Amino acid sequence: MTNHLAPQLPGLRALPLGDDRGWASNLLTALDHCPGDHVLYLQDDYFLQSQVDAPRLAEILAFARRQDAGYVRLAGGPDPDRAHANRLGLGSLSAGAAYRCSLQAALWRTDVLRSLLEPGETGWQMELRGTERSRTLRAPFFATRQREPVFDYYDFTGIMKGAWVPGALRLCRREGVPVDTSLRGVHSEWRFLVKRFRNLKAIRQCRGWWKQLRRAG
Repeated sequence: MTNHLAPQLPGLRALPLGDDRGWASNLLTALDHCPGDHVLYLQDDYFLQSQVDAPRLAEILAFARRQDAGYVRLAGGPDPDRAHANRLGLGSLSAGAAYRCSLQAALWRTDVLRSLLEPGETGWQMELRGTERSRTLRAPFFATRQREPVFDYYDFTGIMKGAWVPGALRLCRREGVPVDTSLRGVHSEWRFLVKRFRNLKAIRQCRGWWKQLRRAG
């Protein structure tokens, strides 16, 4: 999806949608050009760091059709809150699950995605409000677990708050993708080292215990 650009790239058909009308409105317009019963939704600021397991993805699509699933999240979290008997590493998302409509990489039944979109909403609003709207749907929702994604993304988005993430630049260089950094700044490496440290499981547990102690005191 683009606004006005129509890049000529092998195997890719761009959808120039015209002037920006907001995330949900743009996506509704794009879905008019997608006649299939399912849509694989990806966001352009998440960078793949390894090849996608295409056979597994095809099996998940077949599973989604058999189950008449409305949504199968293929990367990111949180983990599904219910077990489900299948050999694809998928769990079930209950009606009360948090971020049931996460906009990470996902396989959507086209009519379900369309029904959850509200013109004018941002992607962040869709994740929160769409999750609430999804609770009344009968179609089952599924997700991979964070340790077994179909799409192996770099830990952070490529650009945060208007500037490049250093690790994403290294990934681009590794893959031979030239990046003109004169158009945007580059974040300090230190910020992301601190972020990784804070996200370590042991550190998260310690922070949780400290919060509990403060509340108890």
